[in-house]
Amino acid sequence: MKGSTRGVGAIREVAQLDREGARFFHQANLVAADPRVKYIFGRAAEEYERAAKVLTSVAGKTKRRPTVPKVFPFEDYQRLECYVCGYEAEAEELPEMCPSCGAARYAFEREMTQSAAWDLVARTTRKVSTFARKAVPRVSKEGMKAALAEAMAIRKGLLAEAKEGKAREDAS
Repeated sequence: MKGSTRGVGAIREVAQLDREGARFFHQANLVAADPRVKYIFGRAAEEYERAAKVLTSVAGKTKRRPTVPKVFPFEDYQRLECYVCGYEAEAEELPEMCPSCGAARYAFEREMTQSAAWDLVARTTRKVSTFARKAVPRVSKEGMKAALAEAMAIRKGLLAEAKEGKAREDAS
C-alpha cells in the first residue's frame, strides 16, 4: 500500500504543477497587451489544464496542496503599474481605468514579444516536464503511468508548438 500512496503523491505533485501552469498563463493572458501573445498564453493555459485533468482523474483531488518547486514567475505578473502615473494594481483586479489618473485599462497591460512569450512557455514547460520525469519511478500502477505518459505527451506537444512558434518569430 505504501507504494501506491507514493505513486498517488507523485501524480498529485505533477498535477499541482500543471494547475499552477494553467493559473499562471491565465494570469499572464489577462495582462498581455498583444492579442497574439494573449493567444500564446491562452494555448499554454489550455494545455496545462488538459494535463492536470488527465492526472487528477487517476489521483483524485485533495484539500492539501502538494509542495512543488517554483517554476512559474507569478511575482512578475502579480503587481501591475500604470505606465502613465505609476499607480500599482493587482493583476487579478485589472481596473478598467486607472483610479489615480483615469488612463484606460491598456495603461496596465504588459508589452511582450511573441518570441519572448513562446520562450516563457518553452522554459516553464521544460521545467515541469523534468519534474514529471523524476516522478515516474515513484509510480507503480499502470493506470497512473499511462496518465503520466499522456500528460507528458500534452506537454511535449506544447513544447514543440513553442519551439516552432519561437523559430517562426525569430526568423521574421
